[in-house]
Amino acid sequence: MRLLLDTQVMLWWLLADRRLRPETRELMATHACLVSAASIWEVAIKHRIGKLSIDPIRFRDHSLAVGATLLVINDAHAIETASLPDIHEDPFDRLIIAQARIEGLTAVSSDTRWSEYGIALKRP
Repeated sequence: MRLLLDTQVMLWWLLADRRLRPETRELMATHACLVSAASIWEVAIKHRIGKLSIDPIRFRDHSLAVGATLLVINDAHAIETASLPDIHEDPFDRLIIAQARIEGLTAVSSDTRWSEYGIALKRP
């Protein structure tokens, strides 16, 4: 099983946030974890507007340092977002969900709406 981590979950992992359950930490420690380039983009925007203190370079570098692999965005991922039902408006989440669908990954997210997309999903 390969895990595609939602931006929030990756931040929780990097910051050792207690909202990330021990079972989820164990799952992440024993399976391949991916972080989307969309998450880096999301962090960049939120950092620029003052919503996040972590900058995108640190987010990327720390994600890679803890063992995550970067998942680039390709045309198939972008096209898949058009096929997703209108459950979620967040473009970053929609892109990460599309990547999970196209790549056959198990997503890890605390967002309850992700379960409505018919993807393999774990709760943090």
